[in-house]
Amino acid sequence: MRRVGWHVNAGHPAEVFDERGREQWRLIRSLLVHDGGLDGASILDFGCGVGRVLRHAVTENPEADHWGCDLDARSVEWLQGNASPRLHVFQSAEWPPLPRPAGQFDVIYAFSVFTHLVDSWSAWLLEMHRLLKDDGILIATVFGPGHDAFAGERVAEEVIGMNVLTPSANWDDGGPLILHSQWWLRAHWGRAFEILELRAGDPAGHGPLFGQGLVMMRKRPGTFTVEQLERAEPGEARELAAARQNVASLRREIAVQSRYLTSRSWRLTAPLRALGRRARRGR
Repeated sequence: MRRVGWHVNAGHPAEVFDERGREQWRLIRSLLVHDGGLDGASILDFGCGVGRVLRHAVTENPEADHWGCDLDARSVEWLQGNASPRLHVFQSAEWPPLPRPAGQFDVIYAFSVFTHLVDSWSAWLLEMHRLLKDDGILIATVFGPGHDAFAGERVAEEVIGMNVLTPSANWDDGGPLILHSQWWLRAHWGRAFEILELRAGDPAGHGPLFGQGLVMMRKRPGTFTVEQLERAEPGEARELAAARQNVASLRREIAVQSRYLTSRSWRLTAPLRALGRRARRGR
């Protein structure tokens, strides 16, 4: 719950965590009503954490075959020890593949995952494509559409493509944040998937998406490569504008880090940080 961040200013953080997970599962279920429903479906929660959404999926739709995976070993271990026996959960690595056969899943959902993937986004998108059955559905949240600014950064369709904020952020603090524009998602993700719905985020942060947007996509037939997904869209002038915006963001990040790393407090606390790294490795 601390990593998700929803404990902040909440009088009852566990209740907030639980209720928001329930809202998001019901959103997923509502999106699939006209796409075959969930009876007997095989479903993967990619980036499940400690089961914020997954616990409600298993409880409210027990007839489906529910799977979950996450990079964080502690979350996976907790789920394996505490979750319903109807749930299958395993640890993922930083890069694909996942240890599951091609075409296993009818539905994959990924909440607050592609909002943080800097270098591996295209490889993971292709892995989702591999794991889905023909005509399988991928539901993923994104951040950017529906917003006009974030953390001093201008967010607009004419200047944003896939832009990275705070690339050096620690994963315990949420990691890097990725801004996406609608045109970029349609141009790049749309090469391997048919985009069925692209829902903009709500700047006020109301549920069930709490500020994020959502993309619902159907697997396209064929085989695709990382290079195909990443290449610039031909004739799209906004690709260059987005690249310039990325460079400007990175320059600001470098300037902030330079001031931080040369400060007296940073030098004095270096031994404590080294001890912390050794402790984390030992754990």
